[in-house]
Amino acid sequence: ARLPAPRPLLRGPCAVAWRRASAPSEGRWSSGVASSPGGAGGGGGMDELRQQVQELAVQCAQLAQEVRTLTCVLQSRVGSHPNLLPLDCDRRVFRPSHATVANQPTHVSQLGHVPLLVMGLQGSHTAHKERLLRDIMGVDGASWEQARRRLDEMDIYNERYYWLVTQPYRIGFGLAMASAVVGCLMVFCRPVAEAYGTQVAGEELPEGIESTADMTINQVGTWTWSWMEPMIGTASFVLLCLQFARAQAWRLNMSPFTESMQRWRANRLARQYPQYDTEMVRAWGKHLPFVQWHTFPTYRR
Repeated sequence: ARLPAPRPLLRGPCAVAWRRASAPSEGRWSSGVASSPGGAGGGGGMDELRQQVQELAVQCAQLAQEVRTLTCVLQSRVGSHPNLLPLDCDRRVFRPSHATVANQPTHVSQLGHVPLLVMGLQGSHTAHKERLLRDIMGVDGASWEQARRRLDEMDIYNERYYWLVTQPYRIGFGLAMASAVVGCLMVFCRPVAEAYGTQVAGEELPEGIESTADMTINQVGTWTWSWMEPMIGTASFVLLCLQFARAQAWRLNMSPFTESMQRWRANRLARQYPQYDTEMVRAWGKHLPFVQWHTFPTYRR
């Protein structure tokens, strides 16, 4: 009589795999038993079947482990999509659950590689910094904290000529503030207007006026405007022409001073640390530190 093949209690993909693997085995085992007198030739078929069952059991265990891993990955990414609203839920009553917000990122180091790349393409310095940290970790085999110390070392080298390259901006800032204050004083301040008008511009006081103390502020402004207007108008026209020239330089893809300076900083840093990715180093090295009202930089190390 034909002996029934043992069938494990499997469901789903495991059951399909069992049926595919055991179908030819059952035929070979049954024919071996039937062709062997007294079942003497069935031993080889049983051994082969046991071996196939063991292999199938190993494959099913591996498949179950992969399914559990995939389930954990999917559960860890709950809430990662920008839209948390399920398809079958009313948007007016939907509220995020504790499971949705459990894995919410609170620091840029918790983001994945792709979101960091997108943020970097959008010009985020924080994303450039985190990407460079991960590149340092991969090249040096260091931890995140050790990579931070390495990045601080690179920052110190990058800021060596900070005061030199930013000096034109500081000079321009100081001249602009001083010109604004001095210009107002020369137009409306009585002592300054009288001293500049009589000793520098060579103008005389209006008829019947012995001193600017006898004039109102508006009268002083009317008197000084005859020689202040050409200077203020010429300065405004020069600034307008410079602004127009800068706009045309941009259209010609010509780098102004700021872009040239930032590119020089980035290239200098990339040459100093060639073991790291050049584009990551250059993207991070272009950034200038924040400056407070006292015009001193604030380093975030």
